[in-house]
Formats: sequence, structure tokens, C-alpha cells
Amino acid sequence: MSSKRIRFGALAFAAAAVLGTVGSVTTATVANAAPAFSPMRAQAPSTGELRSGLAVAFNANASRAARAAELEGGESGLPAFDRAAMLISIAPASWRWDVTGPVTQNGDVTSAVLYTATDGYEPWTFDVTWKLIDGKWKFSRESTCTIANFVGASC
Repeated sequence: MSSKRIRFGALAFAAAAVLGTVGSVTTATVANAAPAFSPMRAQAPSTGELRSGLAVAFNANASRAARAAELEGGESGLPAFDRAAMLISIAPASWRWDVTGPVTQNGDVTSAVLYTATDGYEPWTFDVTWKLIDGKWKFSRESTCTIANFVGASC
């Protein structure tokens, strides 16, 4: 694969993440009568839940704390997402991304596919994982490295 195609793919990947997430950060309120503990999830999250968390990580306009909270590596994973967000900001308008199934769960690890595409090019897909940490699905370090390698950032 030529380095020119890889650079274009990274550019397209980055553009879609930002363009697809502008204004999509959501907040939640914790109930006052929350139980003392949360039971482990019995089933894998939906693609929508996974997409939502990943959209926050890609959103350069979201707070760094909110973005880091979506990643297993926390703050250490943000340079890859910062680079992706920068590339997304200059990618063609047709660049897009999604989290697709099937979503599978094996204990505290959930797997799905990160789909990226730009009109006129074959789509790129990446097998990615999330880990259940303290009751929350977080994008894994390994998958953060997959994105870092794709966008030319260090892992």
C-alpha cells in the first residue's frame, strides 16, 4: 500500500470523526438515590453506545477529561485522537465513520468493527475492542494504538 494512500486514508479517517461528532457531546446526571454498587453488565453494549463514546473521544471540542474518560489509557491515549481530529478537520466532506457489528463480548472485552469510508475509495475497517472498567466500556489501549498507527501518531 503506498504511503500516499495511507496518508489520504488517515486524513479521511480524521475528518469523518470530527465532522460526524460536532455538537454531539451529551451529558448525564447521576440520581441522588444511586445504589452503592453497580452490577456488571450482562450483555455487550450496542453499536450506538460504542459509537457514542468513540464520538466523544474524537471530538476535539469536548473537554480533555471527557475524552480521556472514554479511553482505557485515559489522557495517554489522547495524542492519537488529537491527530485523528486534526486530520478529520481537513478531510473530504464524503469521509465518514461508524461502529458496526457484530458486537461480541468475551468477559470484560467487547469487540466490534470501526468502519471508515470516503467516496471513490474502498472502505477501511478495523477490528477494535472496548474493556469494561469500573462499569464503563472504554476504548482499549490496543485499539487506540490501531488508530495511532493509521493516522501516523505514536502509540
